[in-house]
Amino acid sequence: MTILQTASALDASATRSRLKLVLAWVFGMALLGWLLSRTPLAPIVEAVQRPSAGTWALTLGGLLLSYGLRGARLQVVLGLEGGHPSTSRRWLGLRTDALRVILLHNAAVNLLPMRAGELSFPWLAARELKLPLPRAIVCLMWMRLQDLAVLAGLGLALWPGLSWAVRLSGLLSVAAAWHGGWWLLKRMLSRQKQHGGEVKGWRGMALRLQAALLEPSHHRPAAWGLTLANWALKLAAGATLLSAISQVTWPVAWAGALGGELAAIFPLQGPAGFGTYEAGVWAGVAALLDHHSPLLAQVVGAALALHVCFLICAVCAAGVAALLSGPSRRSETPGDLPPRHPG
Repeated sequence: MTILQTASALDASATRSRLKLVLAWVFGMALLGWLLSRTPLAPIVEAVQRPSAGTWALTLGGLLLSYGLRGARLQVVLGLEGGHPSTSRRWLGLRTDALRVILLHNAAVNLLPMRAGELSFPWLAARELKLPLPRAIVCLMWMRLQDLAVLAGLGLALWPGLSWAVRLSGLLSVAAAWHGGWWLLKRMLSRQKQHGGEVKGWRGMALRLQAALLEPSHHRPAAWGLTLANWALKLAAGATLLSAISQVTWPVAWAGALGGELAAIFPLQGPAGFGTYEAGVWAGVAALLDHHSPLLAQVVGAALALHVCFLICAVCAAGVAALLSGPSRRSETPGDLPPRHPG
């Protein structure tokens, strides 16, 4: 390929990236504008002032505590505690390098469009924890799959109005899909592993994902418990603020908070998730209220207030994370981490 062809290919790639970014901005802003057009501005301003200081404190405290749970989860998932000494600083029992990765990654996910912030995790894990990039990518994939399973389980277990038969069958279906997918992945790739040699493309990534599924530290009860505690706490904090602002009942507000988190999975995200998050919250609440309920008019303002609260917390926490390692950041080697399966 000539230099001219290479430059042309790079220009084309850059143009596609810019088009995707523009599409994300247009989509997010158009969706947010449509939602706000259905809500008078005066109630939005009044909604932000409605919660008491205690409600704001509960919401912020729950959200900040969830950050600590995520840091603890990362320590468990990566096996950073299992008898392997480290000179990393500690803050309330949490390794500051792991907490730094979580807080900076969380801010990037919250602020960048198109879920581009996810790309920060492998880079941060490699820089702060000296984690090989392939392992960092697979670790992120594992945690996102675990998040999805836990959110689905919470939704089925706590969604208002479901019968116990539906809850139980739904939870069993989630568990069966999880273990069935794992079994199917092992079966599909077992032949490929027998051939030996380097495996590239999606099969190579699937093999690394399989290695992550076999990772003992990933399956520790503590990892699942911390993931469950993190999401339960974040959803409860969000529901508390939503209920106080929109004046819907707490279970309905909880459904709205869950809808907002599930909307974040949607790959086409506007800047800072504006539009998609509010739409998810509105959909979660609307699913449980009559379509003519006057309370629906206050949900968008409540969702916007909650979203801004989450963004401010994420940015402030990232600012604190920048100070966690401080001037004494050490030079670690990959040997500080316990050996793992290939990938």
